[in-house]
Amino acid sequence: MTQQGIQSAIQQTPIRKQGPWGLWWLTLITFGIYYLAWYDRINGELAAFTGAERAGWTRWWSQIIPFYGLVGLSRTAKRLNQAHGIANSSVTVSPVMTWLWAPAWFGSHTRYLQRRINTLADIQASHQAYPA
Repeated sequence: MTQQGIQSAIQQTPIRKQGPWGLWWLTLITFGIYYLAWYDRINGELAAFTGAERAGWTRWWSQIIPFYGLVGLSRTAKRLNQAHGIANSSVTVSPVMTWLWAPAWFGSHTRYLQRRINTLADIQASHQAYPA
């Protein structure tokens, strides 16, 4: 992707920041309903940022289908890696951590992904504040 294409993607697609612990608590308090809305939102933002199409695994309902939801989490991690690559960031997201270890550890995959999304939002804000 050219430098102009990178700047265009970074400037046109706002990535929203959210507190990872607040997200975790909202997910817990709403019995997982907020998680479904959050998952759909972040995948929409990442798809727009990367210029990719939204497939079924990026939608909220994919997370309620056994095994398909794990595939979706893995692909979300890969798309987040792609977005960080577009932004020339060295941050990486482990798909295995996203779908295997983090959900088993008190549903911490939301915190894990949101921290990396917040980093992407900070990078995006810095590109908008100081364009190349």
